[in-house]
Amino acid sequence: MEKEKILEMSRKENKNKDIAELDVEKKANNIAVIVGSIFALILILWQAVTKNGVNYGIAAIVEIMCAVSSCYKYLCLKRKKHLLLAIYFILISIIFTSAAIISFYK
Repeated sequence: MEKEKILEMSRKENKNKDIAELDVEKKANNIAVIVGSIFALILILWQAVTKNGVNYGIAAIVEIMCAVSSCYKYLCLKRKKHLLLAIYFILISIIFTSAAIISFYK
């Protein structure tokens, strides 16, 4: 294959973004998820410590983010540990979502 044809295919595949830009976007998204999860955990703990109970809605959001991440990793990598984690996080997110819905009606 000619060099120009390979470069053209790469540009189409990467939507005219260079590798460094794609790497920065990926890292930015990962950092955003980590910081968002830490912030949600802080809110959950703060509410529990101040005796206002646990905010199951925020906990459900964090668990759903983990479930989606694990599902995607399993679909791409086909590793059993990601499947088990996905199932675990899905079950926990269902429990927290149910608890959040029940708490709305109390």
